[in-house]
Amino acid sequence: MLSEKNKDNLRISPNGTNIPGTYRKCEEDNCSRLIPCPHIRCQEHRTDMAIKDWVVSHIEP
Repeated sequence: MLSEKNKDNLRISPNGTNIPGTYRKCEEDNCSRLIPCPHIRCQEHRTDMAIKDWVVSHIEP
């Protein structure tokens, strides 16, 4: 989890881009978590086969 100071310095990826080092909103309709690129969904909403092998961290807004 990020500290409050670091939350203010988050870089949000522009729509339609996938820039490593930036964050984007989870693509699930009712989820507002921020996740690091290149992921598109937070751990709770992932559907891929590597769900247990590669954990996606998130930030609560």
